[in-house]
Amino acid sequence: MKPLLRNLATVAALATTGLLLVADSSRRCEHGALNVAFDVSGNTCGTNGTFRVLSDEDSCEITTQGAEALGFPAFGDSTQDSLDIPKGEWSLHDRNHTVHLGPDGGVVRADAGSTTTIDANRHCENTLEGDKLRLTCIDRRSDLSGDEVARCEATLTPR
Repeated sequence: MKPLLRNLATVAALATTGLLLVADSSRRCEHGALNVAFDVSGNTCGTNGTFRVLSDEDSCEITTQGAEALGFPAFGDSTQDSLDIPKGEWSLHDRNHTVHLGPDGGVVRADAGSTTTIDANRHCENTLEGDKLRLTCIDRRSDLSGDEVARCEATLTPR
């Protein structure tokens, strides 16, 4: 019975240590709640328009409102240990993005007729250019190749 109790105690100690490591490894970006609206222009990912980037207090994760209609992912996170949305310290991700290819192999709109679809991951990062952001999105195949199949970009101007 003693070896069984000793093994159970060891398993409990390892499980507790694992939970503490996971809890300690979570990032924390210290800031108040954030809500920034952007005007989108020159958008080759979709249409032009407006969308918002939001983050809860002290969170490194962001959500968006209106981004999907513009061709952008709805979720993302900080690229720094801080989060300043107008300065572009964030990126967006979509692991379930569908890319439509035309007969010539080029990317086309979903309603373009006879298309081939490819499952892809869309990752978008931005670069600060003066008071605007240049958002660049890259689509890579979801399969093991990870080949780039498309790229698009847009200019984001804080409202």
